[in-house]
Amino acid sequence: MVASSCSSAPESGKFAREEVGNDGFLARHNGQIFAEGRSFSGNERDKLFLNDGAGSFLDLSDLSGADSPNDGRAVIAFDADDDGDVDLFVHETQRERHAMYRNDLGTAPGFVKVKLRATTGNAEAIGAQVEVVAGDRKVSQVLSRGAGFISCQAPELIFGLGGAPAATVTVRWPGGAVEAFGEVTLGARALLVEGAGKAEAYGAAPRPLPDPKPRGLLVSVGDRIAPFEVLDAAGAPVLIDPAATGERVALNLWASYCAPCVAELPLLEEWDAAEDMRVIAVSVDAPSDRARALELLGQRAPALGVHLAGDPRPGVRTIQDVVDLARLPLPTTLMLSPDGTVEEILRGPVELR
Repeated sequence: MVASSCSSAPESGKFAREEVGNDGFLARHNGQIFAEGRSFSGNERDKLFLNDGAGSFLDLSDLSGADSPNDGRAVIAFDADDDGDVDLFVHETQRERHAMYRNDLGTAPGFVKVKLRATTGNAEAIGAQVEVVAGDRKVSQVLSRGAGFISCQAPELIFGLGGAPAATVTVRWPGGAVEAFGEVTLGARALLVEGAGKAEAYGAAPRPLPDPKPRGLLVSVGDRIAPFEVLDAAGAPVLIDPAATGERVALNLWASYCAPCVAELPLLEEWDAAEDMRVIAVSVDAPSDRARALELLGQRAPALGVHLAGDPRPGVRTIQDVVDLARLPLPTTLMLSPDGTVEEILRGPVELR
């Protein structure tokens, strides 16, 4: 977590503790970048590569959902749910948020976890090198606790065994001594204490992570959407209650830069004119593009109501409580029952129904 102390005029030699995301941070550090919805790093997307085991890497950025445009600035690789594989926690500069990526590539072929405790020098054993040999494969890791840009390393090292039933473990301690700890079996969680010569078991701590919502959404089929706030054409707050109409509702998310979104506006207008359907079309354009969105809406579907995604506000439920604007595929339409329950999620342009 990175905080700023720039909410007042800087004074040489003095520092002030302040809240993350204070007005001064937004004004001085981010300025027009965030205010206009622009990218901090030229719209660079995060990348994720997987070692294919044959001397190359596979680009899984899009397939994994990790290709966020939010300008990742730090990442911690650790086993968040204690299931034996490595998950990723990413700090994103854009929109000032974090992302948790759960590793669900399938059943792991086996792992060993290692924690260290030194009895000489630093107790955390920072700088120790752990070597694991499983079958004909040898892997080593250094406990650095400072791996990566503005991020750290978890104090638990994880080794994949590639299907081997057991492995032998050796530690080169920070002081230079090399110590063999013998064999540990698949799935072991081993505490290695300097000088002990034998691994101690430590208990598992399962922390199941919830299943992710559909991409770009904070709701799933079956969830009921509570009232939320958007902006009208003049920028004034408007409360939207999907259950207030007493009819089925199509909650459509669109943007002026999305050609399929603009193309489907006349059809959405037809839907809205039907007796049993109401359409709530919300533009998710950045403030600098709202004028263009209003112009297109007036040209393509003048009878549709104007709804604009505003900024989040403390204590107020907004459209950002329904959708994740940073990862939302456009267009997306949520089909709601008369009580506001999500019945269906439509990706891409809608069709006659």
